[in-house]
Amino acid sequence: MTQALKTSPLSAPQWKLIEKLLSDFDSRQIAWVSGYLAAQDAKPSAQEPSVAPVLIAHGGETGNSRQIALSSAESARMAGIPVEVVDLATTKVRQLRKYEWLLIVCSTHGNGDPPEPIEAFFEALMSDSAPTLSNLQFAVLALGDSSYDQFCVTGQQIDRRLESLGATRLHPRVECDVDFAVPAAAWEAAVLKKLPRTGASDALPAKQEIVATTTVYDKQHPLSVEVLENRRLSNANRRSAIHHIELEMPEGALALSPGDAVGILVDNPPDLVAAILDAIQLSAEACVSVGDRPMTLVEALRQQVDVTIPGAQFLNYWAELSGSETLRAFTDAPIREQRQFLKTVQIRDLVTAYPAVPGAQAFLDALRPLQPRLYDVANEIDGQTDELHLTVKHFHYNFQARTESGIASRYLLALEPGDPVRLYAHTNNRFHLPEEADIPVILIAEGTGIAPYRAFVESNAHRETPRHCWLFFAEQSFEQDFLYQKDLQKAHADGALSRVTTVFYADEPGVSLSDRLVDHIEQLVTWIEDGAHLYFCGDKGRLQACESDLGARVDLSIGDGAWKALNKQKRLHRNVY
Repeated sequence: MTQALKTSPLSAPQWKLIEKLLSDFDSRQIAWVSGYLAAQDAKPSAQEPSVAPVLIAHGGETGNSRQIALSSAESARMAGIPVEVVDLATTKVRQLRKYEWLLIVCSTHGNGDPPEPIEAFFEALMSDSAPTLSNLQFAVLALGDSSYDQFCVTGQQIDRRLESLGATRLHPRVECDVDFAVPAAAWEAAVLKKLPRTGASDALPAKQEIVATTTVYDKQHPLSVEVLENRRLSNANRRSAIHHIELEMPEGALALSPGDAVGILVDNPPDLVAAILDAIQLSAEACVSVGDRPMTLVEALRQQVDVTIPGAQFLNYWAELSGSETLRAFTDAPIREQRQFLKTVQIRDLVTAYPAVPGAQAFLDALRPLQPRLYDVANEIDGQTDELHLTVKHFHYNFQARTESGIASRYLLALEPGDPVRLYAHTNNRFHLPEEADIPVILIAEGTGIAPYRAFVESNAHRETPRHCWLFFAEQSFEQDFLYQKDLQKAHADGALSRVTTVFYADEPGVSLSDRLVDHIEQLVTWIEDGAHLYFCGDKGRLQACESDLGARVDLSIGDGAWKALNKQKRLHRNVY
């Protein structure tokens, strides 16, 4: 039973009917229906309309929370509710005191961290100096991924903290998995019923986040491009291959700055899809639909749904269909135990171990949507550029007694020239270069974290007077894994890179990236005192350790709190994974 159903006044049959109906809609249709229903419920109020508009705040990294926030704002407008939409990344906690109504849509990053763009807001909210918010009524929609242990934990923490600061919960928190469309729409409709209205269903929002109109491509409407080149950068003997991929880029199709990424809509492996179809005994050509789009079952399984990770919805569906007492026991188990079980199986494990023959559409509807993967752009995109470059590492992981490949990296590394790729732009404002051309930058890269810095350096080379730029780069072997070596050497010779400092783990056993930074601490401190911004990109574990060591040495050299001050000044930029 989903969180939304637990808090809903609907019966189970009514809820199933709504889920089936909404499964045929795309996100824009769901938003329209939500607003329509909310408007139907609007009744003239005997009280004066609220002076302050409803604040809808979003926080995340992939754009899902923003998408829901904007959808909710549109639904509110249709219902005659004045709203403001803001990004928590640019919001101060004290500003919440100006409002009476707050809706927060927030995701959890990785395994329990707040999204990096909203770290400052989150820390301020959790601090002892956070203001009392007894004036506020709020509701939280938490987004997460149940394949992680810390599911929706950021939304949970924000929800509890707002209550502890004196705010009143307007509606119970709803927690959404990656298939968030239905529970998010139900949350939106329920919350809008409880908000004050002006009585004018066409009332415009008092203020709304500016939505770019130049970009026409998004997750629902991706740009399709062709592969131009796919070549291996790392040595052939390296197990985790690293490739450089070049894609065509129609002039002006995507607005991308150095530091931005693209969302790639990947395909599931054909052999995995075939194995699942064999296990469930369905024809690849069976007719199904995704939203309002008809297609074959094999097409849907290849491009639309996650055929690897089972969610709670699939567990419930397959337990009932297969009649397995083992699976039924887990459907009735506590949430934590259920999620732990789901981490031990994949879709093909379930359909093989507990056989059943489903209906094609019902099977498809029980699966989670296939999520886009973000990859940093590895070249500068300007008016003359007709290519987009990516750096991709083959990801492997151990699962039970077998080794699995990451769906996205396996797909991308197998591409050949002429193959189509679906993608869209993902703006990463927090990882852009400083606007002022004379501000120096220190770029710290681990492995494929070099990708956005290649774009930085290209951009710097096109300046009349290049900014001072110092690159620290860590990889395995100088001879086999010095990614983009020739590009970086040329940039150094041309002045676009002031300094290049490297560490290669296999060549220097026991030496870390942190060690190399500490070796140059005096010069680094000089750059920092001259106003330098620092960038961290690559492996999260290693770079967090690196930042901790570097921060301690900077505090020792400049004074206690110096590193924290850099963060407050927004001179630390992180893009870790």
